Amino acid sequence: MQVKNKAKLKDKNVAVTLVPEDSEDLWYLYNLIKKGDTVQLLTHRNVKKGNQNQITKGKSKMEKILVKLRLLVEDVDYIASDLVMRVNGKSLLQQEYVPLNSYHTAEIELNKEVSIVKSSWDEYDMTLLDELCSIEKKADIGAVVFQEGVAHLCYVTDQMTVLQSKIEKSIPRKNKDFGTRDLDKAMNSFYNMIIQGIIRHFDFNRLKVIILASPGFLAKTLYERLIQECIAMQNSSTKESKICQSILDNKNKILVTHSSTGYLQGLEEVLADPQSQKKLSDTKFLEESEALSRFQRALNDDDGRAWYGLEEITKALNLDAVRYLMVSDELFRSDDIETRKQYIDLTERAKQMGAKVYIFSSLHESGIQLNQLTGVAALLKYPIPDLDDSDEE
Repeated sequence: MQVKNKAKLKDKNVAVTLVPEDSEDLWYLYNLIKKGDTVQLLTHRNVKKGNQNQITKGKSKMEKILVKLRLLVEDVDYIASDLVMRVNGKSLLQQEYVPLNSYHTAEIELNKEVSIVKSSWDEYDMTLLDELCSIEKKADIGAVVFQEGVAHLCYVTDQMTVLQSKIEKSIPRKNKDFGTRDLDKAMNSFYNMIIQGIIRHFDFNRLKVIILASPGFLAKTLYERLIQECIAMQNSSTKESKICQSILDNKNKILVTHSSTGYLQGLEEVLADPQSQKKLSDTKFLEESEALSRFQRALNDDDGRAWYGLEEITKALNLDAVRYLMVSDELFRSDDIETRKQYIDLTERAKQMGAKVYIFSSLHESGIQLNQLTGVAALLKYPIPDLDDSDEE
């Protein structure tokens, strides 16, 4: 995503002009554009050219022209599989072929500018905008694909792979006089270089999956050395110690797999393999799924730790009792601004109080299940059996 311009308008609204570059960008725009926003873009329209007499007699010619639409958004439609996003709304700009207050549907296209005007960019909007412009924040997969002497550290989104760092090291062959001494020394240094690259580039708390792929058993060896290194460093006073602790806390996100080569086509093999795709899918949503499973077990046990609904969750937060807060992204897309603010404030407050907050995508099974439970739920630190009691006497 490119951000072309950001400006504060005379009416104190803020306008941002963006250029979506891939389907991932369309998904973020779908979450960013809400009912009541203003969207401006160029689009083509078929119009009848000719005088009124020709138009009346049906002798006018249809001609495709470029028009600038400025729409007050009433609905947004996004079809991920077709890479199509449409905005429906009322025209705010009087033009020759676009009457004021007429209704239009316009497609937001890849590599074409679109301006979004909001009266208020809340924290959720600003987070999305920040993620739109950062490949590191958009990617939910990190990958290391390597073979002896060369390694590639990448970020992976649904649409692209971005090389973040390339590591090269001369690896000698086994020597008949000195055995594997020089080879082992060089490989030790090579592994250490990769581990330092992983520590420097990958945020294990944010990424959903970290792939380690190589020919043979190199990836398995790298995984074992990474864990050993992090265990050794976790209690030190260095900056890396916190990162190592996050790696150990999230080691279940690491997927060790095989590739025929250490170059980028090896990563393409992994991503295209049906077995790897299933593992990736399971791992990407593992944390959310596990949180929801823990919640559902507590709900089935009826032990007073699992609650859903805004009123109940708010009461639990007031008691500083929330361990996990789970919120559907649908609630952040509410047409009612006050409702959106309510859930944004709820999640921010939960984070400040030390609760773990999960935002569930409504396009995935776990998000669908959460939506069936009002879209907001929490697993508590301790049982509270009467959260659903009315405060009224």
